[in-house]
Amino acid sequence: MIAHIQGIVAEKTPMRVVIDVSGIGYELLIPISSYEKIGAIGETTKLLTYQHVREDVLQLFGFSTKEEREMFLLLISISGIGPKSALGIISSIAVKELRLAIAHENLTLLTAVPGIGKKTAQRIVVELKDKVAKMGVTAEAASKFASSGSSQTADEAMMALISLGYHKSVSEKAIVRALQENPDHPMSLQELIKAALRYASA
Repeated sequence: MIAHIQGIVAEKTPMRVVIDVSGIGYELLIPISSYEKIGAIGETTKLLTYQHVREDVLQLFGFSTKEEREMFLLLISISGIGPKSALGIISSIAVKELRLAIAHENLTLLTAVPGIGKKTAQRIVVELKDKVAKMGVTAEAASKFASSGSSQTADEAMMALISLGYHKSVSEKAIVRALQENPDHPMSLQELIKAALRYASA
């Protein structure tokens, strides 16, 4: 299994890129969100990958972030959603917004994606709501973390608190309160954990 590809951008369109690795061109299908992050033709780039293999098909899908690939893998785990449909969903809805839509059971947003009907949207919510929560924070906290610009730090801090034995909901509330202490000051991971522990232990 190919985990990632690093090389020179040889061709580039919003849903497709060719990466030249030592003279071999690898074609990858990509979401529009990844296209925006890939460098210009001639520049070096690195993409995380998923290798899709069927009897008559061998395709590579590329992603600029771990979150994009994680969401893609969750989507294709649902019966009736193939790799190209999953790519279309991620291209239509940013990963953070998609996670919030699933957590809030926002079928209107999901059915706005071409090819996604109400039944498929309901299946996405039913099958992924709990899994999306495990990817990071829940919808309410994700919104607060996103506005604070500290999403990744918050996710890491929550994992640290959970590993220390605190329940997920307790950890989440503690981190939100810690971030609200001084919203204009970006906290380091260590500072955030230390502040959150005061609330988690209260």
